[in-house]
Amino acid sequence: RVREAVVSTQSTGVFRWKSLPEREVRRRHGDNSMEVRSPTMAGGLFAMDREYFFELGAYDLGMDIWGSENLEISFRIWMCGGVLEINTCSTIAHVYRRTFPYSSKKDVGHKNAKRLAEVWLDEYKDFFYQISPPARGIDMGDVSDRVELRNRLQCKSFKWFLENVYPEMEIPSKDYIAHGEIRNMGESNRCVDNLGGWKPPTRIGLYACHSQGGSQYWQFDRKTNEIKQSQNFIFCLDAVTESEVQLATCHGQGGNQRWELTKIGELRSNGRCLDHDSTYLKLSPCDGSPKQRWQWSFVFQHPT
Repeated sequence: RVREAVVSTQSTGVFRWKSLPEREVRRRHGDNSMEVRSPTMAGGLFAMDREYFFELGAYDLGMDIWGSENLEISFRIWMCGGVLEINTCSTIAHVYRRTFPYSSKKDVGHKNAKRLAEVWLDEYKDFFYQISPPARGIDMGDVSDRVELRNRLQCKSFKWFLENVYPEMEIPSKDYIAHGEIRNMGESNRCVDNLGGWKPPTRIGLYACHSQGGSQYWQFDRKTNEIKQSQNFIFCLDAVTESEVQLATCHGQGGNQRWELTKIGELRSNGRCLDHDSTYLKLSPCDGSPKQRWQWSFVFQHPT
């Protein structure tokens, strides 16, 4: 298993588990005791030469408490000449306290992720802000010393990271038809929302648009034509019946999870259109009415 760097699934930079890519399986020649090269890591579970740790810039002292520091140091290791590996024969325990011994009134998640994005993501930071709009207004503090560090270490670009360290990483403009909010054109202040149901089976409906991502952030996958929710992108909109649209585990087999975006903004499944009853989503015969038309925040592949 390998950690995947995702600088934005909901409101902050996070990582998630992914299966080993085929290229890494081939490199290890079936030797399961061999180290695994991983794009990122969990922040509290690593060993590093002390001198190299400080030479590479230690931690970003402008970040608060915790969050995103593991991605920041992961990108820095790879982009500045190092290699990040998982020792498959190691055994590590991570003990959590019952309560955190600290608290903060600041939005440290967005602040830390914004510092990471501004220093290390180059032009790809635009995708971070698209998915996490609240971060734009956060005061991240001064990052000039971290920019100077990157220049002094002669680190490579984030594009290099994506092409050489983790080419499997999905890029919105390349891998999505559209992403962001799905706003109903009949009720322009209401968006598709999971209504607090992050795991299937749960009905999907409409809720006041809040531009915070999270429960209203969706991705329209270019390869499978699935519409995936933001939590971990393994759950999809599924037209289980004509009267009900649910969140279901993505299966990549088409059918009730395959959607088509039309020129006028309809989302069609099996010849019927995504509609609503003011509370929940449903399918209805297509009639071109505003309540059956949907506006995405960002569209990369326009219908022909």
